[in-house]
Amino acid sequence: MAGSGLASNNFGISGQQLENIKNSIAETQVKIDKQNNLLQTKNKQLEEKQKQVYGQSNEMEEKLKLLETRNKMLQLSIDRNIYKKKVIYGLLSILILFIVAMLCFYAFFNKPKNVI
Repeated sequence: MAGSGLASNNFGISGQQLENIKNSIAETQVKIDKQNNLLQTKNKQLEEKQKQVYGQSNEMEEKLKLLETRNKMLQLSIDRNIYKKKVIYGLLSILILFIVAMLCFYAFFNKPKNVI
């Protein structure tokens, strides 16, 4: 029985069946390697996309900060313009008040004197 080991092994599997199993394992290993390479390629692509999205996110944050700064500058300019308008209207009202007071004084002190 020791010499008949070529035809079968300890598990009762023939040489042809063993060869088929080895081929099946080799084919499966090739498929696994292809899938592994495909996954590695996809992983690299995803990492590149992630870097790109991260860069775009940083750019957007910087642009938002810039917009906030410009918005604050615009608000300060608007506030200054409102203050200037108030000063101008205040001076204009004082000037009009002065003119009205002058007209009142002129009318009051320049009345025709009635001679009795």
